[in-house]
Amino acid sequence: MNKDQHVALLRASRKRVEAVEDALESIREVEASLQEMKEILIDQRRIERGDRLAEMRRADEAGVSKALIGRELGISRTAVYNWLQGSAEQSDEAEGEA
Repeated sequence: MNKDQHVALLRASRKRVEAVEDALESIREVEASLQEMKEILIDQRRIERGDRLAEMRRADEAGVSKALIGRELGISRTAVYNWLQGSAEQSDEAEGEA
């Protein structure tokens, strides 16, 4: 193998490594964007859950059964009791969501 062939192999190797590095950088940018979106959605979920709790309290005060409240919200009646008593964490586990 002569000098020119070695140089060609070295250049090809460099291009392959640079292509992988470019792909990794693109992935990092997407990850950063997804993390930002996740944080926005987590904040939005917190707000929505607060609004939902207020609706639960109004429905309970209006005499709507806790079983019906739970069915309409997709959570257990026990979770409704816990939320209304203020003893439940507003987490996925407290709602029975996966």
